[in-house]
Amino acid sequence: MALTLHVCPGDSGAVVWASGDVDTNVAETFQDMMLSVMRRHSPSLLLDLSGVSFMDCAGLRALLLTQRRAGMRGGSVSLIAESAAVRRIIDLLGVRDAFPVRERLSELSAVLLSLLGGAELQHYRSVERPARSRPGPRPAGEPVRSVDVRRQR
Repeated sequence: MALTLHVCPGDSGAVVWASGDVDTNVAETFQDMMLSVMRRHSPSLLLDLSGVSFMDCAGLRALLLTQRRAGMRGGSVSLIAESAAVRRIIDLLGVRDAFPVRERLSELSAVLLSLLGGAELQHYRSVERPARSRPGPRPAGEPVRSVDVRRQR
């Protein structure tokens, strides 16, 4: 399943809703997408991962690296909601302290997403490409709206 991010920028950070799988095939793409969001909007991110249907160790590593990059930029990454798959890998690998879930904000996240109805959101979506195809360079400063994923064998 393709990974999709919906971003709602705010004054003190950005709310990011993710859906799809965050596994070995898209972990690097997830990092690139999150870095693009940080560069374009803010290094302070509130993540709603309730739509993530699967996350493996590579996906968790990408999440930890995203948190590290945000910290290096003076920001932070906070989870405001998580799916059972995300909760399982975080608890299984014992990194719960690194990602405390802000329980009260998860309800707000759902309300915001329904109120916006996608009208004010920016969309980032991964797309699978053939194994031998590489994305070309993009001009500096151009926001990433679609990121291609290359399967590694």
